[in-house]
Amino acid sequence: MQAHYPVCMTDELDDDALAAWRAFLTAHALTTRRISRELTDAGLPDLGWYDLLWALRRSPGGRLRVNELAREVVLSPTAMSRFVDRAAAAGVVAREPDPDDRRAQQVVLTDEGRALLRRMWPVYRRGIAQHFAEHLDAEPGKLSATLRRVADGARGQGV
Repeated sequence: MQAHYPVCMTDELDDDALAAWRAFLTAHALTTRRISRELTDAGLPDLGWYDLLWALRRSPGGRLRVNELAREVVLSPTAMSRFVDRAAAAGVVAREPDPDDRRAQQVVLTDEGRALLRRMWPVYRRGIAQHFAEHLDAEPGKLSATLRRVADGARGQGV
């Protein structure tokens, strides 16, 4: 009797596409870890805090509901709720009633949060320049467009 093995998903992918996927994952993980370490070495919170604060900074009124913030930062609502609790305890965000829905709360960026974002940016900017931007080819716009399409495709699947 001959054994039947399931077809490996990699059989359906071009070797170059699979190599690009692995390179993307590795580059993302190593680069973000490196920048996080540089932030903490400078006495600042890690990169996750920057992402949280930046998502609020760019939102209308500097406020979002927890589930909206979770989508922006790509965390589960439960993980984001715990993160917001830590950030609120640090004074960089506050929870306030949602003016449109009294049952809901919004997370609001505080002045302390804005100040922390300003302190973190020079370290983050330097990390992006050294560990990412200097390695881009002549047309970074093409890479940006490709990555936006990838993210939009995943987002369309309910991510």
